[in-house]
Amino acid sequence: MFGGEAIVDTTQAFVLLETRHAPVYYFATSDVKASALSPTDHSSHCPFKGDASYWSLKVGGQVSENAVWNYPTPLPEVPQLASLMAFYPDRVDSWWLDDVEIEVPVIAADYKAA
Repeated sequence: MFGGEAIVDTTQAFVLLETRHAPVYYFATSDVKASALSPTDHSSHCPFKGDASYWSLKVGGQVSENAVWNYPTPLPEVPQLASLMAFYPDRVDSWWLDDVEIEVPVIAADYKAA
């Protein structure tokens, strides 16, 4: 949830587990509310996944900069990431699972690059 709206509505999520990182939840781009996304010029590189592109969330008057990312052309080892998007847990208002608010782990050191 962000700005009082559901940004993702899905029955499937991909959870990526990495060493020394909190789990990252990825969602099919088709399950993400495209009208809430605004592309940015921000980018980053992961030696294990490739180059990431970023979007800000914009709903009403609320903006969360570079809150969403994906790997449009991931490295050959992780081709499934091309059609998935992820959200920084601390850049949205809340996370819900089956109508129950949940806490998504955030480890501050994981998110300093963005």
